[in-house]
Amino acid sequence: MRRPIDLRRILRWLLLACAAAATAAAQAESSYRVLVLYSNSRPLPANLEFSEGLERGLHDLPRWQPEVSNEYLDSPRFGGAAYEAAMTAYLRGKYAQFAPQVIVAAGEMALKFLLGHRRDLFPGVPIVHAAVDRTRLPALGPMPPDVIGVPVDYDFRRTLEQALRWHGRATRLVIVTGTSDWDRSWDRRLREEARELSRPLELVPLSGLATSAVLERVRGLGPETIVFTPGYFRDGGGRVGTPRESVAAIAAASGAPVYGPYSTLVGTGVVGGVMTGYPQIGETAAALVAALLRGEPAAQVVVPAALPMSLVVDWRALQRAGVPAAEVPGDAIVRFRAPSFWEAYGQLVLVGLAVIVLQTGLIAALLVERARRRRTAALLARSEQRMSLAAGAANLTTWSWSPAAAGHEADAAGDAEFGPAFAHVDPADRQLVADAVRGALRDGREFEVEYRLAGPDGEPRWHTARGGLALGKPQQLVGVAFDITPRKLAEAQAAQDRSMLRHMTRVSLLGQMSASIAHQLNQPLASILANAEAARRMLARSPVDVVELRAICDDIVSADHLAAEVIRRLGGLFKRGERASAPLEFDALVRDTLDLLRTELSMRRVTVEAKLASAPAMVDGDRVQLQQLLLNLILNAAEAMAAMPEPRRRIAVQTEQAQGQVRLVVADQGPGIAEADLPRIFEPFWSSKGTGMGLGLPICRSIVLAHQGRIEASNAPQGGAVFCAILPALPS
Repeated sequence: MRRPIDLRRILRWLLLACAAAATAAAQAESSYRVLVLYSNSRPLPANLEFSEGLERGLHDLPRWQPEVSNEYLDSPRFGGAAYEAAMTAYLRGKYAQFAPQVIVAAGEMALKFLLGHRRDLFPGVPIVHAAVDRTRLPALGPMPPDVIGVPVDYDFRRTLEQALRWHGRATRLVIVTGTSDWDRSWDRRLREEARELSRPLELVPLSGLATSAVLERVRGLGPETIVFTPGYFRDGGGRVGTPRESVAAIAAASGAPVYGPYSTLVGTGVVGGVMTGYPQIGETAAALVAALLRGEPAAQVVVPAALPMSLVVDWRALQRAGVPAAEVPGDAIVRFRAPSFWEAYGQLVLVGLAVIVLQTGLIAALLVERARRRRTAALLARSEQRMSLAAGAANLTTWSWSPAAAGHEADAAGDAEFGPAFAHVDPADRQLVADAVRGALRDGREFEVEYRLAGPDGEPRWHTARGGLALGKPQQLVGVAFDITPRKLAEAQAAQDRSMLRHMTRVSLLGQMSASIAHQLNQPLASILANAEAARRMLARSPVDVVELRAICDDIVSADHLAAEVIRRLGGLFKRGERASAPLEFDALVRDTLDLLRTELSMRRVTVEAKLASAPAMVDGDRVQLQQLLLNLILNAAEAMAAMPEPRRRIAVQTEQAQGQVRLVVADQGPGIAEADLPRIFEPFWSSKGTGMGLGLPICRSIVLAHQGRIEASNAPQGGAVFCAILPALPS
């Protein structure tokens, strides 16, 4: 028989699995764990302030906030080998599954405990010590490389020197400490530093007395005495407490001013002292912990040499001790100072004055605004009248458009209509207009677009529209539009005129080259005639030499091809038409043009030195226009050298390709160009030649610009003019 399914057992396993997964996720999420071990009990004010500074410093760690665990040795209340063994077992067992990445030792006893039991607790985990007296640190032995920290300087001497400056009549120094090991160590140090003061004082130690006896002794002190105490954990009567409690009792009973070394004592009745705040100690320790958690080796962490110290005083105790406010140093930190009237109520006074001034200003502003609105309304009416007149004179039309007014949005493909406003736009231009409108609505930028509309007679009319977002209306466009059909017709006519002018210039050049053309055609025609006559004579002889006759026929065919090639080249220059761009080898075009000009240049006794690029230079251009550019530049150079001696009639033609450009350089050895004429050399109808029309170089410039290039003119250092045309090269 099959066993029945136990649903409760399955559900129990599922719950256990979910709990395990949640625990693993929680452990993974809290990947940073820090254990803080305090020397004393938790309520100690120094511990609370240190903890506040430490947590504030760790708050900015990236990704996860570290999990901080706090433990307390409660020294000097508890101690001894048995207690330390019990604490070691407790900490090892408690954190066995959640071992910390960094341990913070807060105080000398905590550091001493961790160094002594490190092997049994958390071997290899770096330790950051804090609030350890610098003078006590050497007694703990050399620190391992992974134990770092900034010790605290308790400058008793500076505190006592400041007290002597404030209490010039003081002749005695009363030192109050307790009976614990910690208290006795402070007592020895205080006695030593008191002997090094700038002014000798009678030293009166009150160490190891019961608190009642201490209070009885300090109650009878006068202004000629200074009391200094760090407080104590245990008095001579065996009573255990905190240093803050003992100092508060002493300050309340003492007839002499009381000073102390800790920031936590300020507010208990002591005048103050030169000290470092425990929150600052905690923040410094947090910076070292953060560096270790980021993975920096302890030996490479930058550790400050010392913590800053400041004079911290209690204003109320200063007043009781009779210290004038003028004698308090400007850099001292003064606490519990009773605010003056201005300090207490200055903000309220300023707010009240500000409200009165604001109300007065608002009333005045309202009056001014009322007068301004009247003036603005009058100016706006006049401005609208002028704008209406100007728009009518310029044939401008204002418009406003929004998707809501159109009735619907355009689709993502851009094929949908933008409402009735787009109905008359030529279908070929609708996508262009739609893209401009979308860009303005999306990016808020202004736009200007040209488009065609169907005219009343059916002929398209060109319009241009300029607009942008309306102020305060992110989904509404406003702008102006006007008819530019006359301008478009004028541009088309100008383009046609330029094409005709270029054609006429080419024909004029060919007219100038008529003798050269006749010579080029005469050579193949004369060769054809001579070979034909020779063939006729051979046919009259018998027998006929067929081999020689075939050779004569080949010569006739070759000469005929040569004449046809000359006519083909000339036909391209005579032909009119629109610019037809195509990839072509620029150096081959230069060679063809030089072949075409060979006879003309020979008749002018001009020598051409061609230095062409080593690799084929390809450009995208119109063959006829680029050949016209070459003809103009070379013939201009030849004409510039007409008056020169024949040995100097040399033209250098050079091409090169570099950085995605093709450079054509035509240089002559003529007189050059006057410096005053260089800026005008490409102006239409300007010429330095008496018989020139001033159109050749402007046409060269228009041809180069039409090919997205540029042309420059200059004088060579050795004499002569240099023209450089730069065209974009096609990628190889």
